[in-house]
Formats: sequence, structure tokens, C-alpha cells
Amino acid sequence: MTTFIHILVLGAIWGALYTLIAVGFTLIFGVAGIINLAHGAFYMLGAYLAYTFMTLLKINVPLSALMAVLGTAGIGMLIDRYGIRFMRETHVYVLIITLAFALFFQELLYAVYGPHGKAVKSFVTGEMLLGGVHVSYQKILTFFVAGIMVTLLWLFIKKTKTGKSIDAVAQNREAAVLMGIQPERIYVITMGISAALAAVAGVFIAPILEAVPTMWAFSLFKAFAIVIIGGLGSIQGAIIAGMLLGYSETAVSVLISANYPDMVYLVAIILVLVLRPRGLMGTRAH
Repeated sequence: MTTFIHILVLGAIWGALYTLIAVGFTLIFGVAGIINLAHGAFYMLGAYLAYTFMTLLKINVPLSALMAVLGTAGIGMLIDRYGIRFMRETHVYVLIITLAFALFFQELLYAVYGPHGKAVKSFVTGEMLLGGVHVSYQKILTFFVAGIMVTLLWLFIKKTKTGKSIDAVAQNREAAVLMGIQPERIYVITMGISAALAAVAGVFIAPILEAVPTMWAFSLFKAFAIVIIGGLGSIQGAIIAGMLLGYSETAVSVLISANYPDMVYLVAIILVLVLRPRGLMGTRAH
């Protein structure tokens, strides 16, 4: 029974985190039609900015988290405006330039902070016992924050004027232009939202895993797996696939070996590409 609860609790936590990382990645693809290889760098920047503000500058935790997320969102918008905009339709260029940005940020953090992990102060301390399983309050907080952020994204897209404009561009750019919507403005806003969501994941996971200059690759691989499984451009698919991946990896780690969880998403990618190339919820491709 304890093993089942262990899988249930930790699978939900990691699934929520993976979903938070992936929804931004799939959002920018669904709206702008680009695969942003710098997405993992936003996750990394969120963690390092949180470390800088909290630990080095001694700013209080909530303000540090907010500054880290907003700062990363701003960087994402600048990358879209000055790095991607003029060659947006050339997909190979976008892949190369976004990968270059990811590697640039990795090397920059190596130079500034060194290669060793940086411990980030926990937002909340202590732990609780759930069905015989000890779970830190930080992990529980991360789960709820991830759920809240994904819910807010959904409400923003469905209920606000800007969100509806984003949805309109994602569905049909030409029709959106005829309605007076400016696609380039929407792309910049969407990139900012995407970067912010990844940064939130980085900010809240850093106290659990530490901030390291190579952490961007981990999040990028997970995001890739989730959007392939769930369907490129589908937020619903990203949510479902993120939770499935979280539970699958946890189950493998608990029941088989802690050495094999990363095999789960690789096997899942292969199976989905062979059996259902569009993913669980994918309906179209750019």
C-alpha cells in the first residue's frame, strides 16, 4: 500500500512539473509554428535568477521568484523580437538560433557561477507524511503552483481578449489578420508567456534539485517527449502526457530501478512516432 501511495503522490508532483515545463513549449509551437530549443534555457534562467536574488542579493523569497519569472519572460520576448522575428518562417534557422541561445546561456552561467550546483533556499521548510510517504512541503507547493499556473494559462487564453487573439492566430493566422490582430505582437507575447511558465518551473524546482548550468537539457528533453506524446500544439495533450510521464517514471523508479526512469520517455517517443505520429491529441501540423 505504501508503494502505491508513493507512486501516486510523487507521480502527481513530477507530472505537474513536467506539464508546467511542456505547456509553454507546445504553446509557442501551436501559435507561431516554431520549435524553440531555447525553452530549456528559460527553465535554467528562472532557477539561476532565483538563486541570484534570494541567496546573493538577499531579496525576500516571493519578490525574488516574481523578479526571476518576469526577467526570464523579458529575455524570451527579446529573443523572439530580435533573434527569431526576421527569419521566423525558416524553421532550420529558428532551430539553430534557439539552440545557440541555449548554449550561450549555459556557457554564460558556467563563467559566472561555475560548474557546481547552486542550492536555492526553499520557499517552505519541513515535510509531511502522506500514507507513510515523507514528502517535503516544497514538493507539495511545486505541485499546487504548477496546477494553478496551467489553470491560469487556460483561463487567460479562453477568457481574455489577448488570450483569444493568441487562440485566433494559432487557429488561422490569415483570418486573424483580417480581424485586425497583429501576429508579430502575439508571437512576442506568447514567447514571453512560454518563457515565464518554464521559469516558474525552474524557480520552484531549484530548491529540490539545485541549479546547474546543464539543467536546460533535462527540461528540453522532457518537453520534447511530452509534446510528441501529447501532440504538437495541443495544451490538453501536454497536460495528459505530462501526467502520464510523471507517473510512468515514478512507477519504474519505485518498482524496477532508479536507473531506468529516463528510458520511459525515450520508449514512449518511439512508440508514439511509430503508432500515432500526431500524438494523443494532435490534430494538425505546421
